Amino acid sequence: MSSALLWQVIRGGTCFTRRGLHGESFSSEAGNLKNKHCYKYSGVSNADAIDVSATEDAIALTVGRPKNANKPVASKKTQIIKKNARKALRSVGKQAASFRPDLKPAAQARAAALAKSLRVKKASKK
Repeated sequence: MSSALLWQVIRGGTCFTRRGLHGESFSSEAGNLKNKHCYKYSGVSNADAIDVSATEDAIALTVGRPKNANKPVASKKTQIIKKNARKALRSVGKQAASFRPDLKPAAQARAAALAKSLRVKKASKK
């Protein structure tokens, strides 16, 4: 099934769709970097989606592989990035630029926010 046809089916609403106070639509699906309910960022309708998420101590970059769309296990490839924040951002940017250049800024912004949340505060002396 083509991604455009799949989007036409799910654009009315799915279990991942959330409505905002002022009419905006949000989405909580995996692979949606901006959490906006639109075709460009949809992780369900696009076979070549990118997802940046946090593990316990690292950032996980998951990319979809369209050629294996009918094989659920092989359809996604996850890369764990355990570098410092600057190198992690560079790595995520390179991967996103080679895979989906239009999502590079969104992937880097998500990775920066996750890297900031994974940072451990230093204990202060009393």
